[in-house]
Amino acid sequence: MKQDRETPVQVAIVQYLEVTQPAWIVHHCKMEINKRGKAIQIEIAKAKRKGSKVGFPDLLVLPYAHIGPLFLEVKAEGNYASTAQKDMHKKLRTLGYKVAVVRSIEDVQEALAGWGIASKLHGSPGG
Repeated sequence: MKQDRETPVQVAIVQYLEVTQPAWIVHHCKMEINKRGKAIQIEIAKAKRKGSKVGFPDLLVLPYAHIGPLFLEVKAEGNYASTAQKDMHKKLRTLGYKVAVVRSIEDVQEALAGWGIASKLHGSPGG
């Protein structure tokens, strides 16, 4: 099952960020619903009413305010973002947010470096 392959990757990324950036907030945006049949339809409708968005990235990372929020879509090796996820990523990028699909801690490091954040790692709020 796809989710089972992604969970260890996501856990490793969360642990990495929490250890290397203890001041940052890393939040899992739970979208999976473990129900079947009519029960899943009820839960999806309830989640949408509460503000859940289809395709929203797995992790919301809140570093210091001057850096701005970061969005990480976690995928297991060989898995790719769905159409709904790609659409949401495009929408977030259009709004000026930083979004990356990551499959490893190394991917996270590359995304941070690409966003010019690597030099701010382990630093104070001022950089």
